[in-house]
Formats: sequence, C-alpha cells, structure tokens
Amino acid sequence: MDDIRRLQLEELEILKYLIRVCEENGLRYYLLGGTLLGAVRHKGFIPWDDDVDVCMPREDLNRLAELFADGKHAYEYVSYETDPEYRYSWPRLISRNMKIINRSAVKPREEYAWIDLIPLDGFPDEGVKRNLHKTKLSFWWDLNQILQFDELVDQKRKRSVVGQIAVKGASLFKGLGNVIDYHVCLKKLNETLMEYPYDSDTKDVINYLAAFGFREVFPRSCFETVIQKEFEGVMMNCPGDYDKVLKTIYDVNYMELPPESERNKHNSEIVE
Repeated sequence: MDDIRRLQLEELEILKYLIRVCEENGLRYYLLGGTLLGAVRHKGFIPWDDDVDVCMPREDLNRLAELFADGKHAYEYVSYETDPEYRYSWPRLISRNMKIINRSAVKPREEYAWIDLIPLDGFPDEGVKRNLHKTKLSFWWDLNQILQFDELVDQKRKRSVVGQIAVKGASLFKGLGNVIDYHVCLKKLNETLMEYPYDSDTKDVINYLAAFGFREVFPRSCFETVIQKEFEGVMMNCPGDYDKVLKTIYDVNYMELPPESERNKHNSEIVE
C-alpha cells in the first residue's frame, strides 16, 4: 500500500471518530472542498488527495474544542490557541499514530495525520460592509502568508500567472516574520471572521479559511438542509445543495477528472 492510501485510511478513522462525537453532541458538520468532491465523484477520497476537509458553523466548532479539552479522546484537537507552535488559522484533529513530512513549502514540515476543521461564518450582504470586511480579511490573511512564507506557502501548487506573481512578490517581504509574531495575524483573522456569526441574518456564509478564500462564499440556503453521501463506505453529512457548492468552488464540470498535470498533490511522506 502506498503512502497516500495509508494516510487516507488513517484520516478516515479520525473522520469517523469526529462524526461520532458530532452526532452524540448534536453538532453540525459538513464535508466540503475536495472531500465533498470526493464523496460526490468518487464515493471516497479523490485518489491523489491526502487530506480531509470538514466545515462546521463556528459555534459548533467552538463547542467541539470544549469537548476535546479534557484530553480524553482518541485523537487530539489542536489550534493556534492550544499549541504555540501551531501555524494554521484553522484547527485540526490529529492522530499521533502516524507522523508525516509535508514537503509542499520551502521548509518541510513534520506533522501528524490530520483532518482540517474549517469554521463556517456569516458573510455580510453586498455593499460597503462586505467590501470593508473583505479588505480586513485580505489584509490579515496576506500578512500571515508573508510572515510564514517559508513554512506555509505551497510552492508546488498550480497557479495562474497572477498567482505566481503574487507568490514571488510575497517572498520579497518574508523577512517581516522576524519582527512580527504570526500569532497576531491568526488571532485578528479569526476575530474579523467572527464579526458576522454563522447563526445571523446574513444571506451568505463563507468558508474563508479553506483553499479558495472568497470563492467559498455560498448562499446560506445551501446548508439549511443536509444530504448524506457515501464516503469510503460510510454515509456522511454534506450540504443539501452540494451541487451549487461544488460549482461555486470548482466549476460546472466538477464531475470530470482534471488533467494529471492539474491534480494538486500535497507531497506528504510517512516517516513513522
């Protein structure tokens, strides 16, 4: 069995455990991103994907953090608030049964098998408030990427010409990481997102901390119902209007396999 499949199967066990905890405690969760696409298109992992994307309304995610705070669970909840060495703006559930090296950035990162837990927040309606909110989010996100350039920015991900230029530009300022603490960005970014709670009256919600930022703005109605889809033999919660969600993130042809050259891989290698 190759490394990517071994990692997928370990992540599947974490995911099943998360679902059990959510169901026992009435917490909302949805498969999203590549994991949702995998459920719809492959009934499991996208064959070349090596992570799991789950989104939860932030209120439910905060409750999940409280449930895992006693340290008595099979897996560990980690975030920048629980671990000073943690570098991501969203939390994870990790398994210490499997250690990997992620070689996608300039500096290889030693990590444990994980699933990403992305908070789902409210998003203001069109107008001045939305534009201001986007400006604040972009500032803290971009600054964090600059401060942690060598540790976080995926150098192997396929990007547009504009994206490539942006990455090269960001690399010129990465020295700021020596004078500004990236934890400030992580805190400010999440505080800004929390200005509009998921359970509010906004028409849209956002999965901003996931892979595509402002492309992951969805009508609230997409999540008002839940539909279950098979994922690796297990039925799991997905947004009721998963078709609109996937078309928004990817495009109308999301059921078609991309060319091999466009299949993003995270370059994770199991070390123990």
